[in-house]
Amino acid sequence: MIIVRISMGLGNQLFQYAAGKALSLEKNVPLKVDIASYGGYKLRNYELEKSFDINTPVATPTEIQHYYYPHPVKRVWNNLFPSRKMRVLGLRYDEPPLQKKLLQAHDLLLPPHKRTTYIEPHLNFDAHFFKANDDIYLQGYWMSWRYFEKYDETIRKIFTIHKPVVAHLENIVDDIHAQNSVSIHIRRTDYTSAAVIALKGQTTMGFYKNAIDIIEAKINNPVYYMFSDDIEWVKENFPMQDRMVHYIDNSISNSAIEDFYLMQQCRHNIITHSTFGWWAAYLNPNKEKMIIAPKKWFIKKSHNDKDICPPSWITIENNI
Repeated sequence: MIIVRISMGLGNQLFQYAAGKALSLEKNVPLKVDIASYGGYKLRNYELEKSFDINTPVATPTEIQHYYYPHPVKRVWNNLFPSRKMRVLGLRYDEPPLQKKLLQAHDLLLPPHKRTTYIEPHLNFDAHFFKANDDIYLQGYWMSWRYFEKYDETIRKIFTIHKPVVAHLENIVDDIHAQNSVSIHIRRTDYTSAAVIALKGQTTMGFYKNAIDIIEAKINNPVYYMFSDDIEWVKENFPMQDRMVHYIDNSISNSAIEDFYLMQQCRHNIITHSTFGWWAAYLNPNKEKMIIAPKKWFIKKSHNDKDICPPSWITIENNI
């Protein structure tokens, strides 16, 4: 059995689920999800089942403990201290230094993909992924199309949004399909914080200007659809003079999943360095789509982001 830890927002959840599903298909074993991280986390929710054709069983605390505490040191420590219970409740728990040192010494004997708990060793694609055991717990972001490339068709089918969720958007979807539509995704709110900027940098106006120039050099009469978690800021600050533009605000879309769906329906996509926008572009069914994305998704050299975007996408400098 494969258990994959699901955490963070929608885009991260999709990457994690896709990697877990791909490994379960490769090994021909069942998949379960660990959603314990949402127990005490109020900013994000587990969103996959309510929006997509996903009814994967949720792993029980006992099942998770079997994988997460397979080593005798972990079992004994867990029986003495309520670490796993705290995690299941979504509470913060830091393993004591002695336990960490003992576990680290044991884990050095095995490569990451051969441990019972397979913690993603680095941000870029791990070439050993499909050599992992068929009874394993996956923990990481798994932010690469290469993890599920072999099962692309299956993943796309699974990540089809439930029709009742978006049925009321039929009229605007017809308009989008009738035009050379281009979605532009501008992520604000959390992406304006000092912590995120220090980690990921910023996607500047220069990036969007260059992306639009590329679109207009290759696409006749593009019509732009602007998506953002701060659409009023975009209306006031994003220069789109003399262009056909539609701002997707609350009068059209009432939720993030509706934005996500409408972005997919556009013929082409300009995205920021956000997994939400990444998946909307990836799931765009247009065979001739043009996707323009930032070249760098992280500032630190230790965060090797070379495998995030498929080679068919156009990547350009984002800190211009």
